[in-house]
Amino acid sequence: MQKLTKAQEEIMHLIWELGECTVGDLREAIAEREGKKPAHSTVSTLVLALDKRGFLTHRQYGRTYVYEPVISREEYGQRSLGQLIKKFFGGSPQLAVSHLVESEDLSLDELNDLVRKLEDNED
Repeated sequence: MQKLTKAQEEIMHLIWELGECTVGDLREAIAEREGKKPAHSTVSTLVLALDKRGFLTHRQYGRTYVYEPVISREEYGQRSLGQLIKKFFGGSPQLAVSHLVESEDLSLDELNDLVRKLEDNED
């Protein structure tokens, strides 16, 4: 899976929230969050790149394009996490979790909860 730029990822998060949307819908959502509406060409360029890379699909109604995600937020997150583990932890999820525990980003209670969930999934 191709890695998205920060701007493309931000647009994807908006699209995941909105579901089907147009470039105009995205511009309005950005304006609500940031107080300033970005240029139509800026958002359109990002959306076209996402469409071309297979993250979005579209339907055309006259001159209007309605976009929707092809990949879910969860699927993108799983793939991204897998790439992160492969790149920085030699493909070892154990090393990644160990690092989180050692750096205190993951408490022992949270780790125990994860172990319980894994054990429940084995049943």
